[in-house]
Amino acid sequence: ISELQVAIVGVRAFGIARGLFRYLERLISHSVNFHLLAHIRGWFFRAVEPRVPGAVEDIKAGDLLSRSAHDIETLEDFYVRGIAPPLAAIIVTLGISLYTLQYGMTMAALLAGGLFLTGFVLSIQVRSLSRKRSEAMITSHGHIAAMTMDTIRNTAEILMTGAQKRHLDGFKQASAELRLASLSVSHLQSVSLAVGVLFSNLTLAGILFIGGHLVQSGRIDGVTLAVLALVTLASFEPINLLPAASSRVEVSLASAEHLFEVTDRPLPVIDGKETASVSQSGSLTVTGLDFKYPGANRTALKGIEIELFPGKKIALVGPSGSGKTTLFRILQKYLPASVGAVYWNGVDFSQLDSHSIRSCQAVVSQNGYLFSASIRENFKLAAPEADDPRIIKAIRDVGLSNWLYNLPQGLSTWLGNNGQQVSGGERQRLLVARSLIMDRAILLADEPLSNLDANSEIKIMKTLLHHSGKSACLIATHRMISMEDFDEILVLSNGEIIQRGKHGGLSNQSGLYKQMWDEQNDRFLTS
Repeated sequence: ISELQVAIVGVRAFGIARGLFRYLERLISHSVNFHLLAHIRGWFFRAVEPRVPGAVEDIKAGDLLSRSAHDIETLEDFYVRGIAPPLAAIIVTLGISLYTLQYGMTMAALLAGGLFLTGFVLSIQVRSLSRKRSEAMITSHGHIAAMTMDTIRNTAEILMTGAQKRHLDGFKQASAELRLASLSVSHLQSVSLAVGVLFSNLTLAGILFIGGHLVQSGRIDGVTLAVLALVTLASFEPINLLPAASSRVEVSLASAEHLFEVTDRPLPVIDGKETASVSQSGSLTVTGLDFKYPGANRTALKGIEIELFPGKKIALVGPSGSGKTTLFRILQKYLPASVGAVYWNGVDFSQLDSHSIRSCQAVVSQNGYLFSASIRENFKLAAPEADDPRIIKAIRDVGLSNWLYNLPQGLSTWLGNNGQQVSGGERQRLLVARSLIMDRAILLADEPLSNLDANSEIKIMKTLLHHSGKSACLIATHRMISMEDFDEILVLSNGEIIQRGKHGGLSNQSGLYKQMWDEQNDRFLTS
């Protein structure tokens, strides 16, 4: 009776404490998870930021978003299913084996063998089988995310070209692949759980068989045999979770590999330790610059020479694909020079920190981004110190004063994702206006006149040149507007500067510049 009383008290104590222990276990595991996820998100952003855009151009935006969100969230299971359960299983296996050892080596070996077979051998096999399934599931999810973002961005074009069915079929196929991969992983987890239960029942049968002989021989009593049976069932409770957990761990590892596939890419540029002098003036010098994209057959830029000092205005003209955008990326230190060098105030770019270089530049691009925020917030992103009158003046300078006046909410008007709430021309003017309030040492404008009519092009170009003031100014354009206002014109073709000079001289000598100028005038006269 006394032995039963001890057992009863123990059962009650552990039964009552189980809820508390389970709560503490969940509290600790979730705390570890959330801290781990926060650390991983910060690490991934810090790793991706210096690799954009040069090292990730082959990854679609939706896929990159899926990696930074879904793949990192998948790692939430890593501690709960990949670290804690195996540790608990090892402790349980050792403890139960030592406990049953007092009843004989055979019983202890049988129980330890059953636990090892279920927790280790079966888990290894399940993990091996789930590896390709997990990779397929993560890849399919990234593919769907990329398709979703592409569809959202290009909805108008899809509707205009009648390509809805083709895109819908693509979604159906990708969804079917994801569903098949997910079902395959779930099926494997279910089978592993069933096999684990089978092993636990076989082990229990062996324990009862051996225990029965011990009862008959008088070495143990019936109560002890019942306790051994319950201990066997209880010991398999954490062990049976391991095979399915190993499958989930494989999904987490596939997600981690997806992240490492980005973070392990070499940095396109190496930052120096010096800081560029952030001032209202500065000189940018390009000497003997060559650049070739990795794996490309031809050189994208060759022998580029540019001298840009305070107040100097340079136009960079040439046909599409001549290398203008590549040159701008190098000047912003997104890409490195293969040969030659770029200097800021006499200091080689390779010795300067990229962020400090960009802090000296105001950039206008045809693909510039307007955030899903108000007009005011978009402008304050470029110049946090800018007040409303300064923002309104910049908007007025690009010819949008009437447009702004007619907006019921004024500067608080929401622009939508990448400026979807405004027209293409209004969006481009806002991008130009945002650059005007930055007041940087250098203005870099890559096709700033896109989506504008002829009259607006002239006004915007003159506005850019006027407001750049003492800043150095480099404007790349295929629209030859206000060329007479530039101090120098560079003609770029197939990555080489084939002509340079002023408008008066270039327009009167044979060459690509005169050809482009005459073609533009002919189009203007016939339109």
